[in-house]
Amino acid sequence: MDKIILVFCNGLSCFIITAILFQFMNDRYKKTFRKKYTYLFIEMIIVLCMAAVNLISNSLLNLVSWSVAVGAAVYFLYYEDAHKPLRRILECEAFMFCMTVCESLGVILLRWFLQTVYVKNLNDDIWYCLEAIFSKIILVFLYYIVISRLMKKKNISYSKTQYFIYVIMLAYSLINMLIVIEIYTQGQISYLCTINMGCIVLADLYLLYFVKMADEKNYYENQVKALEQQANIQYEYYLAQIKKYDRTVQILHDVKKHIRAIEGLYETDKKYIASKYTNEIGDLLQPLIPMEYTGNPILNILLTDKEMSMMDKGIEMDIKIDNVDLDFIEPIDVTTIFGNLLDNAIEAAEKVKGKKYIYIKISSFHQMVVIRIENSCTVVKWKNGFPVSEKGKNRGLGLLNVQSSIQRYDGNLSLKQENQKFIAELFLNS
Repeated sequence: MDKIILVFCNGLSCFIITAILFQFMNDRYKKTFRKKYTYLFIEMIIVLCMAAVNLISNSLLNLVSWSVAVGAAVYFLYYEDAHKPLRRILECEAFMFCMTVCESLGVILLRWFLQTVYVKNLNDDIWYCLEAIFSKIILVFLYYIVISRLMKKKNISYSKTQYFIYVIMLAYSLINMLIVIEIYTQGQISYLCTINMGCIVLADLYLLYFVKMADEKNYYENQVKALEQQANIQYEYYLAQIKKYDRTVQILHDVKKHIRAIEGLYETDKKYIASKYTNEIGDLLQPLIPMEYTGNPILNILLTDKEMSMMDKGIEMDIKIDNVDLDFIEPIDVTTIFGNLLDNAIEAAEKVKGKKYIYIKISSFHQMVVIRIENSCTVVKWKNGFPVSEKGKNRGLGLLNVQSSIQRYDGNLSLKQENQKFIAELFLNS
């Protein structure tokens, strides 16, 4: 019976290591083959082979076998855009070393605890099973809570609920481990307890995996919402330009009539009325002509639109732009960055009871473009370094889009409030 338990714990140990290893590679690299059953089959082959090697109890052979298995798996089953197999192999070998350290930490903690409670006289098979199970508990939690977060490629954040789940699962696993140890201290050898502990480790592995998948699901849902919000901004500007185009067509349709009317006024020596008529036509055309704020035509259109919106809302606008080349900014990023920041500034300034203003300054510093948007505001609530929006379920997505666009230019965004003014400063690498 001891040998059966030994084989069970050995197979469980290899299975968990292999599962975590493939999870790591799935997160970091692209799969060479499309069929998932190919990977499941290879995982099982590695588990069986390594379990057989472990039973030989040769540390050097065990180390070499794992290194070869890891290198072969990442070389043949995965690839990157850069196609650098040596880099992938070294990363996975380093990850294997990290897992070894985590397991060693679990073994050290177990031995310390057993010495503390004076547990002795355990046979070698039971001792091996306890070490294997406890070290895998430590490995699983350290991987999903620490290692995978440090090596992540996506900006996925924790929630309080997830922290709570992790604490409960870890506490439950450790309590069950303590119960098994207590049973052994009383001289009772319960193989079902050992199997129970192995099942708990498997449950921890897959529950943490599903929590991780839930994190990623929420992340991608937020990404989709952010893209939808960005698309809505583009669509709104498209509709605004369509309206301007329709108004331009209407005016151009009657332009000949206006010219003949003005000519008739001059011919009848009604110069004052003709001049007034000309000014009225100019005022009619003025909103259709974007101001030349910068050399970037998209930004000129956007600033013209926003200035008209501010005038309607009684917000003073002051724009100071140095001789800065902004052509390197893609049109979609222009509308994303300036559209979101100015919309937020207008929304904040509109709530102020006193003087309402928005100040825009664009300058250069070495190879960087410096943009400062300052606006009057009321008290701002903050969360995780960002102002809390009151726009509803899609609140905060605008600033996420702004950050995403700024990162394309190796830039940085700084948000702060000073008394009754809100300041957004960003730097873009030109």
